Amino acid sequence: MRTVCDAEAVGQYAFRRIGIFGGSFDPVHDGHIHLAKLAKEAACLDEVWFLPCQISPHKTYRPPPPGVIRVKWLHAAIRDLPWAKVDETDLKTEGPSYSYRTLQILSEKSPENEWFWIMGGDQWEALPNWAQPETIAQLATFIVLARDGVLIEPRPDYRLVTVTGEHPASATAIREALARRETSVPYLDPEVARLIVTE
Repeated sequence: MRTVCDAEAVGQYAFRRIGIFGGSFDPVHDGHIHLAKLAKEAACLDEVWFLPCQISPHKTYRPPPPGVIRVKWLHAAIRDLPWAKVDETDLKTEGPSYSYRTLQILSEKSPENEWFWIMGGDQWEALPNWAQPETIAQLATFIVLARDGVLIEPRPDYRLVTVTGEHPASATAIREALARRETSVPYLDPEVARLIVTE
């Protein structure tokens, strides 16, 4: 299985390389798009699927807006990215969104694809506390964003691609700016901002 970008090899394989980018996306912002682009380039991904969660097991204290609304935001944010799509698998699954279960569903539906799981360095550090991380490792290669020069330590039997990049966007800061009804919010797509205000 290829785990790094080999541009000359692209097109010689029947399967597609799909990056899964899960999250609450409350709201989706430029930082998310930036990471998706970095991951696509680093691993020669054919597509990146943005996968909004139903309820994050790590954020049960603050449920996000309804999935149908966040899906609208995502479609607006990726409207000019032909390689990006929105996948609603988690939103159609009851209960908390466990990554291993999501990946099992996707791989059963499309076993011909080669899967990559996109995450930040903080999530990589917390991965041992996730439900069944070894199942994710069996089914996918991890693409991890290294921020502030922090070294991403590999793990035995976990396929890993590391990307480096910074982006100042903060979902918390964006939500606070929206709550103050600011007319221009940094790092938030204007069309996404319009949808948030009008919903």
